[in-house]
Amino acid sequence: MDRQVSGQAMIKRVLKVTVKKLPQKPGVYLFRDLHDKVLYVGKAINLQKRVKNYFSENKVDFKTKRLLENADKVDFIETKSELESLLLEARLIKQYRPRYNIRLKDDKRYLYAGFTKEPFPRLVLLRQPEKEPGLLNWFGPFPSSYALKEILRLVRRIFPHRTCQKMLAGGCLYYHLGLCPGMCRESVKNYGRTVKNLSLLLGGQTDQLVKLLTKRMQQAATAEKYETAAVSKRQLQLMARLWQNYRRFPETEKIIKQLETVRQLLVCWQGFDPLLIHRLEAYDIANLGKDVVVGAMTVLLEGEPDNQQYRQFKIRGEFQGDPPALRQVISRRLHHRRWVYPQVILVDGGKGQVAAAFQALAEKKLIGQIGLIGLAKQEEVLVIPRIDQEKIVSWKLVASLPILQQARDEAHRFAQRYYKKLHRRITFD
Repeated sequence: MDRQVSGQAMIKRVLKVTVKKLPQKPGVYLFRDLHDKVLYVGKAINLQKRVKNYFSENKVDFKTKRLLENADKVDFIETKSELESLLLEARLIKQYRPRYNIRLKDDKRYLYAGFTKEPFPRLVLLRQPEKEPGLLNWFGPFPSSYALKEILRLVRRIFPHRTCQKMLAGGCLYYHLGLCPGMCRESVKNYGRTVKNLSLLLGGQTDQLVKLLTKRMQQAATAEKYETAAVSKRQLQLMARLWQNYRRFPETEKIIKQLETVRQLLVCWQGFDPLLIHRLEAYDIANLGKDVVVGAMTVLLEGEPDNQQYRQFKIRGEFQGDPPALRQVISRRLHHRRWVYPQVILVDGGKGQVAAAFQALAEKKLIGQIGLIGLAKQEEVLVIPRIDQEKIVSWKLVASLPILQQARDEAHRFAQRYYKKLHRRITFD
């Protein structure tokens, strides 16, 4: 037993030395065991800092401890950008199916992208691609569904592609926005190139994609097909810009640790493991009497505010207090399925507000898929419902976290701003 412990300690020291040699650049890291089997795949904006964080003395996460006990070495693949590392991570998870990336085969939380078997393949998002016989190919799993959807939104401007089920003779909305080539106007050969481009990109084979586009550009220029060459050149330029500007990883270790604490609370009290908290939504209600009642939603992406995704709601019907108003706001938000669902919902308030939000989630059958926390103003404590068989059975109060206080305060500020705007309008009208 003592030899086993000392052996593990030796391995841990060796791993720590290895970590110091990792580059401070974006990339993907792989923990391997004594038999060279991949145990875990992760991505990082800074490989050395991210992997070093695993050896922090205050790490209490059970899964991390078990991972380090079984790990023998850390390999890495350096990438040119954060976006490239995200795509490569998905490809390597699919390739190795690592033990500590949890149960990928049956886990419905992971999102995949795939092309359908049609003359003009559609790009679709799905949870369990192996159960879909109508797929040409598929990519993933992507631990962050938000990141995948964000990538596709940005990439669509470079490689317009089909997503709609029915092809309209006059072209769909995306065609008129320049985001779909318009199948009735596009040849099978040309669209096949688009599918090839996207397949390489989503498969994490970005270097091959760059080589392919460069070759097409040079061949078109040699054949004096300058318009075709210009298309490939523009695609290369837009890709380079996207690689350079894409940022979706948490900037500081403090944010990472706080989000990890939130994740552990959800695992412990709600039996729900979001794995990584990419999107957190905070809600608040503002009112003065019954004349003007509004709600607000603010968004944190990777721990940073994203005000482009903030939303405001005017309460419908007769006002009966903050909890019913909050339930209405969250219900209306969840009705918008095109808005990416968060991993966590934070409400400004105590048990009454949390219970109202819980009812909204239950209506949409999202209990166990989205975490739920309240933050009471006066006490400044987190109100966490313990959920058992889709029912709240008890509550836990714990010390608040700065990142959640900031999210709550931002929702309060945004709600108050909207309330004052409507109140002035009513007063002066």
